[in-house]
Amino acid sequence: MDQTDNISFAPGIDAALQARVLAAPHFRRWHDGMRTRFTLRHVLVRDAIAFDARRMGFILVEADALHEGNRVPGLALLRGDSVSVLLVLKCPGYPDRTVLTCEARVPVARPDLLALPAGMLDGGAFVSTAVRELSEEVGADLQVRAQDLVKLTDVWLSPGGCDEAIGLYYAELNINETLAQALCDRQTGVAREHEYIHLRVIDLSAVPHIGMTDAKTLLSWHMYQARR
Repeated sequence: MDQTDNISFAPGIDAALQARVLAAPHFRRWHDGMRTRFTLRHVLVRDAIAFDARRMGFILVEADALHEGNRVPGLALLRGDSVSVLLVLKCPGYPDRTVLTCEARVPVARPDLLALPAGMLDGGAFVSTAVRELSEEVGADLQVRAQDLVKLTDVWLSPGGCDEAIGLYYAELNINETLAQALCDRQTGVAREHEYIHLRVIDLSAVPHIGMTDAKTLLSWHMYQARR
Protein backbone atom coordinates (compact mmCIF):
# COMPACT_ATOMS: atom_id res chain seq x y z
CA MET A 1 0.00 0.00 0.00
CA ASP A 2 1.22 3.49 -0.82
CA GLN A 3 2.26 5.39 2.30
CA THR A 4 -0.13 8.22 1.39
CA ASP A 5 -3.20 6.01 0.85
CA ASN A 6 -4.42 6.68 4.38
CA ILE A 7 -4.19 10.49 4.02
CA SER A 8 -7.09 12.70 2.97
CA PHE A 9 -7.52 16.46 2.79
CA ALA A 10 -10.32 18.77 3.87
CA PRO A 11 -12.22 20.62 1.14
CA GLY A 12 -10.48 23.84 0.14
CA ILE A 13 -6.94 22.41 0.16
CA ASP A 14 -6.14 22.35 -3.54
CA ALA A 15 -3.94 19.83 -5.33
CA ALA A 16 -0.87 22.08 -5.35
CA LEU A 17 -1.05 22.67 -1.60
CA GLN A 18 -1.70 18.97 -0.99
CA ALA A 19 1.52 18.14 -2.83
CA ARG A 20 3.44 20.63 -0.71
CA VAL A 21 2.04 19.13 2.49
CA LEU A 22 3.05 15.62 1.44
CA ALA A 23 6.56 16.82 0.55
CA ALA A 24 7.09 18.94 3.69
CA PRO A 25 9.92 17.48 5.84
CA HIS A 26 8.05 18.03 9.10
CA PHE A 27 4.94 16.29 7.78
CA ARG A 28 6.93 13.34 6.42
CA ARG A 29 8.81 12.93 9.70
CA TRP A 30 5.60 13.00 11.72
CA HIS A 31 3.79 10.62 9.38
CA ASP A 32 6.71 8.15 9.38
CA GLY A 33 6.83 8.25 13.18
CA MET A 34 3.11 7.64 13.46
CA ARG A 35 3.25 4.69 11.07
CA THR A 36 6.20 3.21 12.97
CA ARG A 37 5.01 3.65 16.57
CA PHE A 38 1.20 3.55 16.30
CA THR A 39 -1.51 1.71 14.44
CA LEU A 40 -2.31 4.57 12.06
CA ARG A 41 -5.65 4.04 10.36
CA HIS A 42 -6.18 7.44 8.74
CA VAL A 43 -4.90 11.03 8.67
CA LEU A 44 -7.12 13.96 7.80
CA VAL A 45 -5.28 17.17 6.94
CA ARG A 46 -7.74 19.75 8.20
CA ASP A 47 -5.82 22.86 7.15
CA ALA A 48 -2.45 23.91 5.77
CA ILE A 49 -0.77 27.29 5.47
CA ALA A 50 2.28 27.94 3.30
CA PHE A 51 4.39 30.84 4.57
CA ASP A 52 5.74 31.59 1.08
CA ALA A 53 6.75 29.85 -2.14
CA ARG A 54 9.71 28.24 -0.38
CA ARG A 55 8.44 27.40 3.08
CA MET A 56 5.57 25.16 4.05
CA GLY A 57 4.12 26.46 7.28
CA PHE A 58 1.49 25.16 9.69
CA ILE A 59 -0.27 21.86 9.02
CA LEU A 60 -3.27 20.90 11.16
CA VAL A 61 -3.92 17.16 11.17
CA GLU A 62 -6.32 14.76 12.80
CA ALA A 63 -5.02 11.21 13.16
CA ASP A 64 -7.18 8.14 13.68
CA ALA A 65 -4.57 6.15 15.60
CA LEU A 66 -4.35 3.35 18.15
CA HIS A 67 -1.70 2.52 20.74
CA GLU A 68 -1.89 -0.91 22.38
CA GLY A 69 -5.38 -1.23 20.98
CA ASN A 70 -6.64 2.03 22.49
CA ARG A 71 -7.52 5.11 20.49
CA VAL A 72 -5.41 8.14 21.34
CA PRO A 73 -6.15 11.87 20.96
CA GLY A 74 -5.32 12.68 17.36
CA LEU A 75 -5.27 16.43 16.78
CA ALA A 76 -1.84 17.91 16.14
CA LEU A 77 -0.35 21.13 14.80
CA LEU A 78 2.73 20.40 12.74
CA ARG A 79 5.20 23.24 12.30
CA GLY A 80 8.65 21.63 12.41
CA ASP A 81 11.64 22.24 14.66
CA SER A 82 13.41 25.36 15.85
CA VAL A 83 16.63 26.49 17.49
CA SER A 84 17.59 29.16 20.04
CA VAL A 85 20.82 30.58 21.43
CA LEU A 86 21.64 32.02 24.83
CA LEU A 87 24.36 34.59 24.16
CA VAL A 88 26.64 35.17 27.14
CA LEU A 89 28.41 38.50 26.62
CA LYS A 90 31.67 38.82 28.52
CA CYS A 91 33.13 42.29 28.80
CA PRO A 92 35.97 43.32 31.16
CA GLY A 93 34.66 45.22 34.18
CA TYR A 94 31.01 44.21 33.66
CA PRO A 95 28.88 41.28 34.82
CA ASP A 96 27.95 38.68 32.23
CA ARG A 97 25.09 39.91 30.05
CA THR A 98 22.79 38.44 27.44
CA VAL A 99 20.67 39.61 24.52
CA LEU A 100 16.89 39.22 24.42
CA THR A 101 14.51 40.02 21.60
CA CYS A 102 11.41 42.11 22.25
CA GLU A 103 8.84 41.07 19.67
CA ALA A 104 5.08 40.90 19.07
CA ARG A 105 3.65 37.40 19.53
CA VAL A 106 0.04 37.10 18.36
CA PRO A 107 -0.62 33.55 19.72
CA VAL A 108 -0.17 34.83 23.28
CA ALA A 109 -1.57 38.31 22.52
CA ARG A 110 1.62 40.04 23.65
CA PRO A 111 3.20 42.90 21.69
CA ASP A 112 6.40 42.92 23.75
CA LEU A 113 7.50 39.40 24.65
CA LEU A 114 11.10 39.18 25.85
CA ALA A 115 12.84 35.95 24.85
CA LEU A 116 16.04 34.48 23.47
CA PRO A 117 16.83 34.83 19.75
CA ALA A 118 15.38 31.84 17.91
CA GLY A 119 14.12 30.66 14.57
CA MET A 120 12.55 27.79 12.65
CA LEU A 121 14.82 25.28 10.93
CA ASP A 122 13.03 25.41 7.56
CA GLY A 123 14.78 22.21 6.56
CA GLY A 124 18.24 23.39 7.59
CA ALA A 125 20.58 22.07 10.27
CA PHE A 126 20.44 23.32 13.85
CA VAL A 127 23.84 25.01 13.93
CA SER A 128 23.64 26.72 10.52
CA THR A 129 20.13 27.95 11.32
CA ALA A 130 21.30 29.31 14.67
CA VAL A 131 24.11 31.29 13.03
CA ARG A 132 21.74 32.67 10.39
CA GLU A 133 19.09 33.66 12.93
CA LEU A 134 21.63 35.44 15.11
CA SER A 135 22.78 37.46 12.12
CA GLU A 136 19.18 38.41 11.26
CA GLU A 137 17.89 39.05 14.78
CA VAL A 138 20.98 40.42 16.54
CA GLY A 139 23.26 41.74 13.81
CA ALA A 140 26.23 40.63 11.76
CA ASP A 141 28.65 42.72 13.83
CA LEU A 142 28.27 40.27 16.72
CA GLN A 143 30.46 37.56 15.28
CA VAL A 144 29.15 34.12 16.23
CA ARG A 145 30.75 31.12 14.54
CA ALA A 146 29.43 27.59 14.38
CA GLN A 147 32.26 26.42 16.63
CA ASP A 148 31.19 28.95 19.30
CA LEU A 149 27.84 27.19 19.80
CA VAL A 150 27.56 24.66 22.62
CA LYS A 151 24.58 22.31 22.78
CA LEU A 152 22.49 22.34 25.94
CA THR A 153 19.66 19.97 24.99
CA ASP A 154 16.73 19.27 22.70
CA VAL A 155 13.21 19.48 24.11
CA TRP A 156 9.63 19.28 22.85
CA LEU A 157 7.82 22.51 23.61
CA SER A 158 4.21 21.30 23.75
CA PRO A 159 3.97 17.59 22.87
CA GLY A 160 0.28 17.43 23.75
CA GLY A 161 -0.58 19.56 20.73
CA CYS A 162 2.44 20.41 18.56
CA ASP A 163 5.35 18.52 16.98
CA GLU A 164 7.92 21.30 17.49
CA ALA A 165 11.19 20.38 19.17
CA ILE A 166 13.77 23.06 19.88
CA GLY A 167 17.53 22.76 20.05
CA LEU A 168 18.95 24.90 22.86
CA TYR A 169 22.49 26.29 22.50
CA TYR A 170 24.66 28.86 24.21
CA ALA A 171 27.71 30.84 23.12
CA GLU A 172 30.16 32.75 25.31
CA LEU A 173 31.49 35.81 23.49
CA ASN A 174 34.23 38.20 24.56
CA ILE A 175 33.23 41.68 23.40
CA ASN A 176 33.99 45.32 24.19
CA GLU A 177 31.62 47.78 25.78
CA THR A 178 31.21 49.76 22.56
CA LEU A 179 29.60 46.74 20.89
CA ALA A 180 27.47 45.99 23.96
CA GLN A 181 26.06 49.52 23.88
CA ALA A 182 25.49 49.29 20.12
CA LEU A 183 23.27 46.25 20.68
CA CYS A 184 21.06 48.03 23.21
CA ASP A 185 17.64 48.92 21.70
CA ARG A 186 18.83 47.94 18.21
CA GLN A 187 16.00 47.36 15.72
CA THR A 188 16.38 44.18 13.70
CA GLY A 189 14.34 41.51 11.92
CA VAL A 190 13.44 40.53 8.38
CA ALA A 191 10.80 42.92 7.06
CA ARG A 192 9.54 40.54 4.36
CA GLU A 193 8.73 38.07 7.14
CA HIS A 194 7.04 40.81 9.20
CA GLU A 195 9.70 40.62 11.89
CA TYR A 196 10.09 43.84 13.85
CA ILE A 197 12.44 43.25 16.75
CA HIS A 198 13.98 45.45 19.42
CA LEU A 199 16.98 44.09 21.29
CA ARG A 200 17.44 44.27 25.03
CA VAL A 201 20.83 43.73 26.68
CA ILE A 202 20.44 42.71 30.32
CA ASP A 203 22.54 41.18 33.07
CA LEU A 204 22.48 37.42 32.75
CA SER A 205 21.44 37.13 36.40
CA ALA A 206 18.27 39.12 35.61
CA VAL A 207 16.80 36.60 33.16
CA PRO A 208 14.59 34.82 35.73
CA HIS A 209 13.11 38.18 36.73
CA ILE A 210 11.99 39.57 33.34
CA GLY A 211 8.39 38.47 33.87
CA MET A 212 6.46 35.81 32.01
CA THR A 213 8.51 34.54 29.10
CA ASP A 214 8.79 31.32 27.10
CA ALA A 215 10.13 27.91 28.09
CA LYS A 216 13.28 28.05 25.98
CA THR A 217 14.51 31.22 27.69
CA LEU A 218 14.19 29.97 31.25
CA LEU A 219 15.31 26.42 30.49
CA SER A 220 18.40 27.63 28.64
CA TRP A 221 19.31 29.94 31.53
CA HIS A 222 18.93 27.21 34.15
CA MET A 223 20.84 24.64 32.11
CA TYR A 224 23.67 27.11 31.48
CA GLN A 225 23.87 27.91 35.21
CA ALA A 226 24.05 24.19 36.00
CA ARG A 227 27.15 23.87 33.79
CA ARG A 228 29.09 26.67 35.47
